[in-house]
Amino acid sequence: MADFVQLLINGLAIGSVYALAAVGFVIVYSATGVVNFAAGQFVMFGTFAGVATLVNAQLPWPFAYSAALLIMALFGALFFVSVYLPLRRGSVVTIIIGTVAVSITMQNAALLSFGSWPFRLPSPVEDSAVSLGGAIISTHALAVVAVTAGMVAGLWFLFNRTSVGVGMRAVAQDVQAAKLMGLKVNRLLALSWILAAVLAGVAGLMLGPMWFADVNMGDPIALKAFAATIIGGFGSLPGAIVGGLFVGLSEVLGASYVSSAYKDLISFGIMIAFLLVRPQGVFGEKIQDRG
Repeated sequence: MADFVQLLINGLAIGSVYALAAVGFVIVYSATGVVNFAAGQFVMFGTFAGVATLVNAQLPWPFAYSAALLIMALFGALFFVSVYLPLRRGSVVTIIIGTVAVSITMQNAALLSFGSWPFRLPSPVEDSAVSLGGAIISTHALAVVAVTAGMVAGLWFLFNRTSVGVGMRAVAQDVQAAKLMGLKVNRLLALSWILAAVLAGVAGLMLGPMWFADVNMGDPIALKAFAATIIGGFGSLPGAIVGGLFVGLSEVLGASYVSSAYKDLISFGIMIAFLLVRPQGVFGEKIQDRG
């Protein structure tokens, strides 16, 4: 039982990272209709922003984390201005290819800047643990779950209790109607990319102490985030959260009780099963009229 509790918390922790990446994925898709194939590299970039501020610059962790998230916010704005805006009048396929090109560019830029040797990103609560039901649980894993819960609550408040969040939802529902209502559509679209980048930054900072920071880490994260959105329901924020947690749990429990060699097969096998049996995912998919 103690081992199961430990695996459960670890699965929720890694699933929390997938969930935040998937939420950023869904926010961009809902607002723009674009599938951002650079989502995994956003998380990788967030991890290396932490490496730059925490390891290389050796800033105290509150300043390092704040600087890393500021870098991610600026990067999201830059991505919107330099990639999305120039391509948005083209076809959706053109924009998707643009995100793929940027993904490759980001990976190679990280390789040139940091090299191929993996980094270990320290945690503010490193080397501490708590006993829970006889299981020794990493404090960092508990912190990851708690931070994710806080982020989810903050997102709910943003989208349901603030004018900015309601405006972002309006743009996601119908761009033309939002323009007629006098909303600053471009500004709200930019906020969508910035928010997705910041969420990816938080995910990357939390993932760094659990994984080694490696320039190739973005690809598997992107695949798991995509699987999470399929399982939870493409375009659904609650679905992205539930799907991410589900993928994380299936990965950790599958690796422990079946085989580590098949942990990815289990996750993607479940995704394929959903596509065959319930393609709309757990929460279904809201049909949106973009006009």
